[in-house]
Amino acid sequence: MRPVTKAGSRTSSSEITASTRLFPIIGAPVAGVFSPPAFNAWFKAQNLDYRMVALEIPPDGLMVFLDLLRHSPSLIGCSVTYPHKQVAFDSVDRKTDRAARLGALNTIRREADGSLTGDATDGAAMCTAIASAGGCIAGATARILGGGGGAGQAIADALCMAGIAQIILEDLDTERQAQVVKTCRSHWPNVEIMPAGTPADILINATILGKNVSDLRPFTAEEIGAAKIVCDVVTRNGTTALIAEAARQGKITVTGADMGAGQLPSQLAFLGLWP
Repeated sequence: MRPVTKAGSRTSSSEITASTRLFPIIGAPVAGVFSPPAFNAWFKAQNLDYRMVALEIPPDGLMVFLDLLRHSPSLIGCSVTYPHKQVAFDSVDRKTDRAARLGALNTIRREADGSLTGDATDGAAMCTAIASAGGCIAGATARILGGGGGAGQAIADALCMAGIAQIILEDLDTERQAQVVKTCRSHWPNVEIMPAGTPADILINATILGKNVSDLRPFTAEEIGAAKIVCDVVTRNGTTALIAEAARQGKITVTGADMGAGQLPSQLAFLGLWP
């Protein structure tokens, strides 16, 4: 656990001072992210003078931000969301074995010397959210749409670690799809890779479909009907069409906000703040 010094103790429930340490979530856009309230409530409950803020960082500003992160002790690291995960992976100084295996990251920790270490906790967060919703992963079949992206690969890896029996990996980018299939076969040989069209117990949308109200639903009503658990990584104000249909059919649902809440233990442990 990261030692909490006098500078790390909260003196007021709302005051931000020169001693406050920041853990921003960066992306473009960040208007729909749900992580800050959950993280800030935890910081307050623990009497820690840390805050999560959402920062809009366009792609051409990512390197500038990472340079600031290296040079400012006020920043303890950052949470990374779309579209920065894979570029950030190439830009940090070190990666955990999990991040190195996946080729992407979603969490960066600033070390005392200003160097940056990256981890990929999206998959662990999704598994935490599924368990919290009452779902069971072990022995099930999961289908991930967008399985070749940063979040999709992390979720696939974590599902395999959690005992999934079969997995269907789909991505519009055939090269990315081939890579995630290769990674799963290499590291999780006991998990069977199934072809597209195989019925699944768990459906996961790891694409950005659903961020806009006009977006097509990533899975059909029939596919949802055949599943037990329906998950969406998309975070925005209001329920996505996917989650709305799954709820209508009485399925266990996991929203992007649920996954965001599931990030708490994984990301804070990586930062050295989780008890």
